Amino acid sequence: MVGRIVAKIIVAFLSIYCISVIGAYFYNISITFPFSVSDGTNVPVNRLKAIRLSLFATFVFFAVHYFFYGSKKFYPIQILAVMIFNLTIFGILTFSIEKAETEEFLVLLFYVPASLILYKAAKTDFKNIFTK
Repeated sequence: MVGRIVAKIIVAFLSIYCISVIGAYFYNISITFPFSVSDGTNVPVNRLKAIRLSLFATFVFFAVHYFFYGSKKFYPIQILAVMIFNLTIFGILTFSIEKAETEEFLVLLFYVPASLILYKAAKTDFKNIFTK
């Protein structure tokens, strides 16, 4: 129960963030996570590469799943969890290869627990391991 509430809070937070990024773009303002605002569409290249690679990896994940396991119903929250998990993995790799600043890696600390919480909340048999 608590896990699903936390998942809803994370989804709400990310949705508000995404809406603000989309709206700001039309006013020539760039917002990068976590709410760094700059004039123009200035997004660090290492972040763009990480997002691009994580999107492709998400597609590959679901394609492989389709080929080996056939069609299966996925909940939107599961797709978000896979995307955010891939963003964590490819963020680490991309930031390392691009020699990003240490502060860039701190952003990834949000994505790891967020992806795990979202993935667990999507399961219908979600059990809280902290209750007796």
